[in-house]
Parts: sequence; C-alpha cells; structure tokens
Amino acid sequence: TVEGDSESGGGLSRIMAMRVLAVVGLAAAFRQPGLPRVATPRVWMTATVEPPPASPSAGSRRSTGNETMEAMVESVTESLVESSCDVEAPSADCADEPTRRRLRDRLAGLVRRTARSAAKDEFDELDGDALEAGWEEKGRRSSLRRNIEVWSKLAQCAVKVLKARKSGESGDATAAAEFARDSLLELGPTFVKLGQVLSTRTDVLPKEYTDVLKSLQDDVPAFSGARAIVEQELGEFPFESFDETPLAAASLGQVHRAVLKGSGQAVAVKVQRAGLRELFDVDLKNLRKLCELLDKVDPKADGADRSYIDVFDESEKLLYQEIDYLNEARNADKFREQNPSARVPRIYYDHSSPKILTMEFVDSFKLTDVDRVEQLGLDRAELAKKIADSFLYQFIDTGYFHCDPHPGNLAVDERGNLVFYDFGMMDELKPNVRSGFQKFCFALFDGGPLVSELTLNQKAKDLVDAVEEAGVLAKGADRLSVEQLARYFIRTFKQAQLGQTKKKGNIKQSLGAELQALTESQVFRFPPTFTFIFRAIASIDGIGKTLDPSYDLGKFAQPFVERLLDAQAYGGDNVIKQLSIASKATGLNVKDVGTALSSPRKIAYLEQTVRAIEQGSLKIRVRSLENEKALARVASQTSGLTNLLLSTIFLNLYQIVGPAEAGLKLAKLATAAAAGLFGFKGLKNFLDLAASDRKAAKYDSKQFNDDSD
Repeated sequence: TVEGDSESGGGLSRIMAMRVLAVVGLAAAFRQPGLPRVATPRVWMTATVEPPPASPSAGSRRSTGNETMEAMVESVTESLVESSCDVEAPSADCADEPTRRRLRDRLAGLVRRTARSAAKDEFDELDGDALEAGWEEKGRRSSLRRNIEVWSKLAQCAVKVLKARKSGESGDATAAAEFARDSLLELGPTFVKLGQVLSTRTDVLPKEYTDVLKSLQDDVPAFSGARAIVEQELGEFPFESFDETPLAAASLGQVHRAVLKGSGQAVAVKVQRAGLRELFDVDLKNLRKLCELLDKVDPKADGADRSYIDVFDESEKLLYQEIDYLNEARNADKFREQNPSARVPRIYYDHSSPKILTMEFVDSFKLTDVDRVEQLGLDRAELAKKIADSFLYQFIDTGYFHCDPHPGNLAVDERGNLVFYDFGMMDELKPNVRSGFQKFCFALFDGGPLVSELTLNQKAKDLVDAVEEAGVLAKGADRLSVEQLARYFIRTFKQAQLGQTKKKGNIKQSLGAELQALTESQVFRFPPTFTFIFRAIASIDGIGKTLDPSYDLGKFAQPFVERLLDAQAYGGDNVIKQLSIASKATGLNVKDVGTALSSPRKIAYLEQTVRAIEQGSLKIRVRSLENEKALARVASQTSGLTNLLLSTIFLNLYQIVGPAEAGLKLAKLATAAAAGLFGFKGLKNFLDLAASDRKAAKYDSKQFNDDSD
C-alpha cells in the first residue's frame, strides 16, 4: 500500500487501477508494430550484423536504448497521472502537490520495472554489448559475490530441471533448457563453454536440452569495440581496413575480416573478450567444488569408476590454454603439419598476441550449408567420408585431435577441401592411451564382420589387453568376466555390421552374474581425454548425418583400420600382403611349417595324458588362492571371537568368586589371569587380521594403467 492511500479510498483505487494499466499498457506498447522498438535486442542484433556507416559506440547505443525506454516510461506515467487527476472531482492526493509528486515517482518506478520485465526475455538474451558489459562487471566483482551469484543460478536451474522432470512434458523440458541456456549466457564465458560441452553429451542430457544448448556453439551475441582492443594489445593498428562487423562470435572471442597494410593480404583477426582470466579464476573454483560434490553423491551404478575431478582438471587445463592465442597459433602449425590434406589458415605471428590472433583469411562456408554444397556440385557423401577419415586419422594414427569440431570450426572450401578453424582446444592422447586405443580398434575391426569363434575368443583377449593398457580397465579386474563381456561386445558389433539386430536385454540374460560382479567392483574408468573424444565424435556425427543421412562412423572405420593394419603388418606394400595371404592359404610359411613339425610330439603327449586318465593314475591338484585366503580369514575371525568369548566367561567367573578370602584368593587370581590371557589372544587375532587385510589390499588394489602418470 502506498503511503497516504489510507487517507482517500478513491486515491487507493486509482493507484491500483494505474498499476494494472501500467502492466497491460506497457506489455502491449512493446509489441505494437507502429511503435519504435529500439530497446529490444533484435534491433541491436540487426545493428550488429548490418551497421550504418557511422556506427555508434557500445556505450552510446546502450545510452540511447536506456534514454528511449526512459522517455516511454515518463510518457506513460504522465499520461496515467493526468488521466487520474485531470477530472472534475480529483482526489485529495491529486490536490496535494508533494503527495502527487511522491505517488507519481512511485508509479514511474512500477512502470519502469514493468517495461524492463516486458523486454527482458529478448533484451537480455541477444544484446551482445549488454552481455559483454555484464561479463566485465562480473569479472570485477568480489569472489564472495560471484560465488553467491553462481550458486544461486545453479540452484534456479536445478529447480527448473527437477520440475520439468517431474512433469514429464517435452515442452517443460524445453523451457527448462532455455532457462538453463540463458542462465549460462548470463553467468559468462566459463559457463557458456560448459554448455557447449554438455550440448554434445547425449549420454548425459535428454535431447530437449542438447538441442537448445547447441545454440551456444556458434550463436553467442557479438560485442563492439574490437578495434580498440586490437590497438591496445598490439600497440599499433597494422590493418589497412578492419570490418567492425564480426564474421562470427563465440564465447571467448569473435573474428573480424581485415586487410594488412602494405601487402594488402586479406586476413581474419580473432579478438578475445575482456576479463576472461579473472572470471575463470573464480568460476573454476566453483566448478571444482561442484565436481567434488558429484564425485561424492554419484552412486556409479553402471560400474564405471567415474572421476569428475579428473575431467575437470583436463578441462581446466585446456580452458586456460584456449585463452592464450599464441598457444593456439602453435597448435595450428602442429595440426597443419600432421594433417596435410586439410586446409589450416597460416598464422601471422608479427601481428598476434596472447589476446589477438591474425591469420590467413580462407574463403569457406559451413558444411551444414547443404544448399550451397549442392549448388557447387560437391558430393555430400564424399564430404561426410572425408570428415570421418580425418578424425579417424587424428584419433587412431596421430593421437592429436581437434576437440571442438562444431559447424563453426569445421568448414569446406569451393573445391571440397576441409577447412579447420579454432585450435585453442586441442588434446593429445598419452602414449599408453594411444597405443591401447589403437589395439582396441584393431581387435574390434580386424577380420571384418565374419569371424570364427576361435578368432573371436582371441580378439576378446586382445581387446581386454587394449582397454587395460589404455587405463580403462583396472589391473586387478576379473579378466574371465571381462573377456566374456568383450566377446559379447565384439559379437554384437559384428552382427550390427551384417545388419543383424539382437533383442534388448540379452546382455543381462547372457552375462547376468559377470555383469553384476563387474558393476559392483567398479573396474572401469574412462580417462578424462575420452570426454573430448566423445564430444568430437558427437559433433562430427551431427555434421555427417546432415550431409549424408546414412552416415555411420563405424562403417567408415572398418576400411580405415584395415589400411592401418596392412601398413603395420606389410609396410603398405601390396605385393608383400598378397604373398602373405597366399602363404597362409597354402600353409607355406614358417609358422605353419613349425606347427606341422611339432604336431607329432603334441599328439603323443595328449595320448599319454588320456591313458593316465583311463588307468586312474592321473592326479589333478587344484588350488584356489581366493578360497584359501577367505577360509584363513574366517578361521582368524573365529579364533578371535572364541578367545574374546572365553575372556568374557572368565571375567564373569571372577565376579562370581566374590571377595578374595583366604581359600578363594588363588582361584580369583587364576580367573583374572585367564581372562586377561584370552582377551590378549583375541585382540592379537583381530590385529593380525587387520594387518593381513592391508597386505592383501596391496596386491588386490584397483589400480589403473595411467595412475602413475
């Protein structure tokens, strides 16, 4: 209730009426086509894409927008006041000038809040300069205020997501996803990058969320003032012309087209947003706490020994590397050297700095622009195959790969060559991971879709060796159970290659006990690098399916892996390969000849063994170390419990004996000594048991291959 309203019932009713009119009138005014909409973001976005010849600065544009909104607020407020007071019998509030002025100011505040609320959905979402200014302000805030802001937004997102999950409606999930996307945009670049990572994790988030979050990959609002940042960073302005309109804007920076002075070379200039490191320093502390919390509450019911902290550490390292543009330049040179078939822009180091990257301008377009692909007569299926081959080569052959190949970073030129951009987020497989990943692919694809049961068993062993070497499987895992799982996995994969499908649930029917044991022991763990492999695969899978609906990375991988196998086995020489195949078919090779010569001795040994079985003279000794250790532990526990029980009995006898009289003194001492002796022996049994458990843990610990790195 406004102060003074109680003096006049008419004044109160008029104020309430004016509030309703303000809400309805402003909401309608912002959407009438005849009224100017300079305060809404779509106008700002239009101004960013197609600016007038003399583009005003970001500050003047925000000022103009605020002035326009303020003028509208004043106009509506004055109109409402006049319509309420300019009547034949005005209320006492209107007659008293101080009261009228005070109420007018309160009403103006209400109108102003209503106006901002009416424009908030669009204005806050798309105004790049407003976002940039907000991000800079957040970077200057104290850590405490930033922490409160971050956790408040995360809590709001959690509530929205939980409500959407409870309702089960797709529309609610999409609305929650849009709220989460807008919240990530508002929180700043760190969380925009988080959204970009999550947008590719269809194994973590439902489709409604990934579809909405994909807009963060290459649809982040741009900012103005790039020219001033270039001059400040380079100490000069080495460009003859500089297009203020960015070619593309991302979470960490944006790219402008320019022409170098003197040479007239067309270049692309990547300009970093301000205050990123300060934001990262605070935000990553919050994300670390979130990962620690997830590690504690994650039940790991799927048997995977996930470590969110390990993934965070890998992401943190790459994130700080990504805001060092000189590091990105070196990555581009390394990638160009290892991938000669791809086009990578040449870097101009003389006009670059940690926050400015000047590179060759390569005329290209997005691979998802299918209309232009067809207009140029490029083969869509061939382009999809090129993408698959390129990343298979990166993953399996070199081990150095592009982590962020979304449509804004992976393009094509008019001749059909792949063009790569943005080398800030690159990763390289550790030697053991790279070797294990190669062997995994060899075990999975070697031999084609048709393999014998004997070959399948051998490939299952090879696959288990590979995942253990890569650090995915713990060294102390039950290999028999894992090999059964590997056989099932390879057999299912081969059947899928042949177009055969199996009913869901067969894995539980076939491997129920083994699967449960592996799940409970949590012997699987994916190295952090695999997160970025999955992200890259998800990105190229989307691009590939856009070009060719029948795109299947597994089908492209089969001939690729076979070529690598041939290169390793025969050095790429087709003649040697054909001779090897012929020798295997005829048996004229060292291995087969050796097997033929040693076969008589092996047959004789088998005959002796069978005769010993028939005569009953064959003795088989089986020793189960696990059972022996378990029985020894039970025996130790039983002995300890027995000794403690006897100690308790003698203590009770000690109490029953009563006072130490002349005739009972010796008996009382004996019962006390017996109680102490058996108590000591029981305690020693349990101490020995604890020491034995600690010793066994050293040999039975769940250690992964890369834990020592």
